[in-house]
Amino acid sequence: MKSPSSNLSPSRTETVAGPAWRENAGLLLAVVLLALVYYHGRIHALGERWEIFGWFGVNFLLLFLVPAAVILGIWRQRLSDFGLGWGRPAVWGRYLAAYAVIMIPVIILASRLPSLRDYYPRYPYARESAGWFLLASAGWLVYFFAWEFFFRGFLLNLLAPRYGGIAIVVQTLPFVMMHFPKPEVETLSAVMAGLALGVMAYRGRSMLGTWLLHWFVAGFLDLLVVVWR
Repeated sequence: MKSPSSNLSPSRTETVAGPAWRENAGLLLAVVLLALVYYHGRIHALGERWEIFGWFGVNFLLLFLVPAAVILGIWRQRLSDFGLGWGRPAVWGRYLAAYAVIMIPVIILASRLPSLRDYYPRYPYARESAGWFLLASAGWLVYFFAWEFFFRGFLLNLLAPRYGGIAIVVQTLPFVMMHFPKPEVETLSAVMAGLALGVMAYRGRSMLGTWLLHWFVAGFLDLLVVVWR
């Protein structure tokens, strides 16, 4: 009988599962970090124009630096064991190209939806000039790096050695829940996105491709909304 991991990537069984306490501790840490991001991500003291950049920084701190410190300093593991490495670029590169081709027409259509046009861009000053748009895009690049490391790196690889492909579904749950304040159409689409990105990172053994794709999709949507306003 095949294990769950063999359905998606037979070589995943090469990775030995760590002790159960590590998985439990990692999941508890994930819950605390997501709660902190949700309730304390905004730094209002920075002012309206710069507040979002503080938000990028808080996400980078809590969703990347803290888990990375735990992995390196407490668990004594490599970040590459949690998706922060090249992995299998030929695999995730194919997913990246295929997903991008699929998403371009989807984003073009989505950019015409009133609910998304009223919500994006999240940084309203991006409408003022190309400079502010590019600065915000650089901030989103940092933000999505933290998010993809957390969901498709830390959470996925915390559980995958023991549970195989089931880890893809598990990491999708909190990913979708973190979209709850957003328009309904985007939150529902996050279910498919979480699964698709999870498969890409799982089979490609890296979160680098999902990071670039997530950033591209968000940036392209912002660009279309701004240009077609």
